[in-house]
Amino acid sequence: MDILLIIIIYLIAIIMGLTDYFGHRISGLASQYRDDILSFSSGLLISLLFLILVPDLISLNFSSILFLFMLIGFILMHMTEKYIYRHVDNKQKVLEELKVLHIAGFGFDNFMVGFIIATVIIIDPLVIIELSAPLFLQMLTSSISLDSIDTRLNDRISKTILSLLPIIGASVGLILELEQIYTNYVLAFALGVLFYMIIRDVIPQGKRGNPSFFLVGSLITIILWAIRFLI
Repeated sequence: MDILLIIIIYLIAIIMGLTDYFGHRISGLASQYRDDILSFSSGLLISLLFLILVPDLISLNFSSILFLFMLIGFILMHMTEKYIYRHVDNKQKVLEELKVLHIAGFGFDNFMVGFIIATVIIIDPLVIIELSAPLFLQMLTSSISLDSIDTRLNDRISKTILSLLPIIGASVGLILELEQIYTNYVLAFALGVLFYMIIRDVIPQGKRGNPSFFLVGSLITIILWAIRFLI
């Protein structure tokens, strides 16, 4: 592979990792606006899924099996969570294990961002230009949302590990160089996991949250989506 292409892949992955790291810091500085941030993040992320990430995945290689893998990712997260509820008696331990599960889910998402960068740019370098902005926004909002879920992420080691995952994902993508069809299945699974976490962890429940911020987040994605058609 062209060395310049490898440098570009790692450069983008590093930017994504730094975005995740500083996203946690932004959340810490704005903790009093937690529900507003979550409302904005959820509007942004759910719109990214419906308008950009899923359509882009399908456009790369349409197959109805992709939706099956998305469903599997969603079901796996739900079943794992229910297993914890049913088999752990201590309430505090349940909460701790659920937090670990959801942190692992977001960590997997960070890994997949790097993996996406590496695998997509190998196939078509121009596609990554279109995906960079959505992936950047996804990393930023995911890190802010995750920091709101678990304050333990104030630990510098945890932040560093999560921020390194895009780089690790890019490295794995470069090493494996999977065929596009297999890459799509992995990405579909990751989107299913992300979809579950947005519904379960990011969207404020009940009276919490701010619908206006949710709408603003959605509108930003809609504008970005519309601009792509004009370019």
